[in-house]
Amino acid sequence: MRGVKVKKRLWTILWITIGVLLISVAYYFFLEPSKLVTGGVTGLMIMLEPFLPFPPSILMYILNISLLLIGLFLLGKDFFFKTCYASVLSPTFILILEKTCDPDIILKGVNPNNWYFISMLVSSVLMAAGLGICFRVNATTGGMDIVQKIMTKYLHIPYSKTMYLTDWVIILISGFFIRPNNSIYGIEGVVYGLICVYLLGYIVDYIALNAKSRRTAYIITSKPEEMKKMIFDLIERGVTECDVRGGYTGNKLVMLICTLDNNETYILKDKIHEIDKDAFTFMSQTKEVIGYYD
Repeated sequence: MRGVKVKKRLWTILWITIGVLLISVAYYFFLEPSKLVTGGVTGLMIMLEPFLPFPPSILMYILNISLLLIGLFLLGKDFFFKTCYASVLSPTFILILEKTCDPDIILKGVNPNNWYFISMLVSSVLMAAGLGICFRVNATTGGMDIVQKIMTKYLHIPYSKTMYLTDWVIILISGFFIRPNNSIYGIEGVVYGLICVYLLGYIVDYIALNAKSRRTAYIITSKPEEMKKMIFDLIERGVTECDVRGGYTGNKLVMLICTLDNNETYILKDKIHEIDKDAFTFMSQTKEVIGYYD
């Protein structure tokens, strides 16, 4: 049992490392060179970089560790230990990249007029993949996540809303710091930043939740044995059986419940009609399946 727990912990650490690496790459090679602010600690770094006497990674260490200590007092030790690794790992990756790579190495071959657009698309995918991986192992990436969880706990604001609220505030403020051509307000960067946050949330939701989605079939039939045999033999899924009764006729029937992959629903629908043309069947989208459902 202890060996299983250690293995699970190591896998969790590995996935967090991959997730944080993807987020760091998105920031260093796309957000920082294009000066596209998408919220979070990275957005603060981009805004404050011109005023810093040291590299942005040092500021990230300061911000992350400060927020981590605040989280320790306000959210408890359990949250602190879950967040500590990612909070230190993220600026470490940025520091390594600062010492080894030119941040413009990718975007310098792109027309500067398209930097916002390219950065928005690529960083959305990379950051969403990183966040989604961390969320799927029930981890957090630290930084602004700590502020969001504090707001949820003490201000009773839903976590889904605090995620957008903090990012939107940082993006809107960034328009005063990043002003191309000495304009009054950097509206273009703000618009791209807001779109990026929306894309990011959509992709994270897909990776963290919809990637686990399935279909659940509810089959009310007078031929349950033949129907179960078909499901066992054809798509090799388990079945839950319930006794039901028609509200109008009073006839007793059996309802079979089966969770299956999306592509298996088409096979199942055809076979149900072949076995019992009077069967009443409906299927629902199941957002997430936890456990063994074969």
